[in-house]
Amino acid sequence: MLYVVCRIGDDAYALPAGAVDKVLPFAALKPLPGAVRGLAGVLNYQGQSVPVVDLGLLFQGVPTPEAFGSRIILCQAPGLRSGRLGILVECVDGVSAVPEESFTPPGASADPCLGDVAPAAGSFIQRIELPSVLPDDVLESLGWSEAGEAA
Repeated sequence: MLYVVCRIGDDAYALPAGAVDKVLPFAALKPLPGAVRGLAGVLNYQGQSVPVVDLGLLFQGVPTPEAFGSRIILCQAPGLRSGRLGILVECVDGVSAVPEESFTPPGASADPCLGDVAPAAGSFIQRIELPSVLPDDVLESLGWSEAGEAA
């Protein structure tokens, strides 16, 4: 299966490529004062308001830097009014084919939102899937219902 591989700090994560519409360079976001932790703001994408979550803040407690290599991964999000969700990451390494059978449970208790791991370049890639990777308060703030329809 194909995955878009991104980095947050020294860790690699894989999003199913079929859920990704585009990878965009970092762009200014409209901040949302009082928003839940992890919601970085909204992106004006072709005149449409797209909410953006910061995986660096959610996974490591550190906001993703506004740097040249930072990227916003535009994902399909049928549970949202916009139909899209932006994922802010430090960088995108590219698209990789990772055989499904190479993913295994991490072997220790971890955040249940994070998926299995696959060996890669002396370390691991951890699979993440939307919306399960997002905390409940972020999902609620986005109006993303469990049924996959906007509330």
